[in-house]
Amino acid sequence: MIEMRRAQLNFGEGLIAEEVSDLREDWMQHADAVLADESIVATVYEALAKRHRKSRSRGRRGVPADVVLRLLVLKHIRNWSYEVVEREVRAAGRKLSNPKTFLKSK
Repeated sequence: MIEMRRAQLNFGEGLIAEEVSDLREDWMQHADAVLADESIVATVYEALAKRHRKSRSRGRRGVPADVVLRLLVLKHIRNWSYEVVEREVRAAGRKLSNPKTFLKSK
């Protein structure tokens, strides 16, 4: 099952965001502005929905469309492989819903 956007941040994530705000690079602020465009997120959501007939309503919760989009931008900017993206997400203390199929089309 896919979602358009991730759920609201929890209390701990807000505290962490404040602590690391000075680590943001200049391109990240520009990327945030571009990725706030609902039509771009909707396009990614629709693409994810086409992977399987009932992706919108059945199965495990997948990575939300806005997060997929952000990770694809990061992958491109850093010239990382999918495996490196998965490793970096895990190293940041995040858990992918299904790392075996993360971002990869079958």
